[in-house]
Amino acid sequence: MKVFVDSSVIIYGLEQEKSNSAIILDLIFDGEIKAYVSEKVVDEIRRYFKHRRSREYAFFVTTTIRNNFEVMPREEIEDEIHKWRGRIKEKDLEHLATSKYKRLKYLIAYDRDFADAGVEEYITPKEYLMRLGLRHYDVGY
Repeated sequence: MKVFVDSSVIIYGLEQEKSNSAIILDLIFDGEIKAYVSEKVVDEIRRYFKHRRSREYAFFVTTTIRNNFEVMPREEIEDEIHKWRGRIKEKDLEHLATSKYKRLKYLIAYDRDFADAGVEEYITPKEYLMRLGLRHYDVGY
């Protein structure tokens, strides 16, 4: 199954070992899920871990992301970005554009802005695991 994964899911998964996001990351790292991210997601993760941990740790995490996720270059999704601009908050635009461009069934995130914008692909980590019939934690993330 191919999915888009938001930075919030990756950050929660790395920071909270007992979370639905961590289970999803395990599935990705084990090759059971083909996951996509945008360049913006990689940058958000890099900035977060550089600030919270160190530049070296941020480099390690972003390298791990690049080795386990398909990173969509912004230039490749430019037409979709223009198509969806104004329908969703700018901060989420590349995420939605990547999902639409790759025709992904799910956009896994912990961000109600996707639901508020009516993004049909949006699903929380918990909802995604439930849909797959897998074990999950009671928390959403």
